[in-house]
Amino acid sequence: MTARDQAGAGDLDLTALERDLAGTTGLQPLGLGQVIDGAGALDQLTKVIAGLCPAGAAIVVLAAATPMRSAGQDLRHVIETSLGTRNAVRWCVIGGLDVHADELTVSAATAAVTGAGCVITVGSGTLTDIGKAAAARAAPGAAPGVPLICVQTATSVNGYADPFSVLLRDGVKRTTASRWPDVLIADTDVLASAPPDLNRAGVGDMMAMFTASADWQLASVLGRATAMPGGDPPWNAAVAHLTRSRAGELFALAARLNSAAGLAALARILTLSGIAMGVAGSTAPASGMEHAVSHLLEMAATARGEPAAFHGTQVGVASLVAAQTWSHVRRRVEAGALLRPACVPDPDLARRRIEEAFARLDPTGAMAAECYADYALKLRLLTAGGDPLAALRAAWPLLSQELDGLLIDAGELAATLRSAGLPTSFGQLPGADPDATARWALACCALQRQRIGVADLAMLLGAWQEDDIDEVLVSSGTLAGPS
Repeated sequence: MTARDQAGAGDLDLTALERDLAGTTGLQPLGLGQVIDGAGALDQLTKVIAGLCPAGAAIVVLAAATPMRSAGQDLRHVIETSLGTRNAVRWCVIGGLDVHADELTVSAATAAVTGAGCVITVGSGTLTDIGKAAAARAAPGAAPGVPLICVQTATSVNGYADPFSVLLRDGVKRTTASRWPDVLIADTDVLASAPPDLNRAGVGDMMAMFTASADWQLASVLGRATAMPGGDPPWNAAVAHLTRSRAGELFALAARLNSAAGLAALARILTLSGIAMGVAGSTAPASGMEHAVSHLLEMAATARGEPAAFHGTQVGVASLVAAQTWSHVRRRVEAGALLRPACVPDPDLARRRIEEAFARLDPTGAMAAECYADYALKLRLLTAGGDPLAALRAAWPLLSQELDGLLIDAGELAATLRSAGLPTSFGQLPGADPDATARWALACCALQRQRIGVADLAMLLGAWQEDDIDEVLVSSGTLAGPS
């Protein structure tokens, strides 16, 4: 019996979702076997284990060091009680209170799960990413491989339900293919026990649906993304619609995340977002300029030994500047910027700029080298094959109409963040000198990875100088202090 066969009437109907997407070309198979959500979802763990893991086989639980609870009880006790005595259970705490998905940590997790009959992750999005990577490495090339069950502990990110892991490579955040969970368990008793700020962060993470989707369509129109090694797939409206169609629901539930129903609804939207990325074969449906900015903020905090905001909290603020960057670019296009020759960056100047930008975070140069290695792939394509803006000029009238249906004004996004109790300025995030860090992140967000986004378009239009960045920061209301 497969996990998909065990789905209950109250669970997310993945079979129906597959059926709805069946006529869409170019999608990857949906590898998430089952989603069990709602109150008491953890009670199904024994049944799930019986369908995935032979009796007597070892179960390894990868868990965060942060204390976790479910309806007032210690979550470890709840899970161990649910697992019973059918299998030997080994509990493995990964990292400290502030765990990072670096190579050392992933290697330790891989060693811990090697030979297990089943792996269960219990913790944050980062812990889950580590577990997905470890489970994939522990059974490379094996089909179906070691079974993986992910217990979601907060409505913080969409990464619980996708087949990717965001890992640190030389201090740089990189999205890496790992594997789908066989089963995702989102028990509202567990979610409601998470810190409220962590649960609210999921609303911030989902603000990316209004900017990343536009970046994805832009990259597809430019016709360059799919030519890159590991490049993103072409724009797919059906995939984008999986989450974009839930915008109204997201806005409505932002103010009621203190209820079990609100948390359950947010968890399902986050799950759909993860599924959208997985079937697209790329994080492009949910990760554009706003995520690049967030990654840079976290990379800077980690390098300086400073606390970082929750990922989704940062993404929420970064979505405001991404939305405002789109407004900035569209105004420039209306003023005729698209009619002029493209301002293609010089490769040598780009390399020096990246080296200077990251030297203060990493004097060894490893971080800069990693960023340039990815950016150089994009730059080579932008400098090859003629004018990089030619296709965009021809497509702009139609694309502009479609952008009207994707993008939302930064002010409306900010209102939703405030409704959820989330920050709307960089000054409300931890860290010293937030305005300088924000300017640095915006200036470097196109230089950190190969994905094409609106900041790349701003550069090509000659509209991403210091004055442009300041204009976006001021008009988005994201400079230090409450907006």
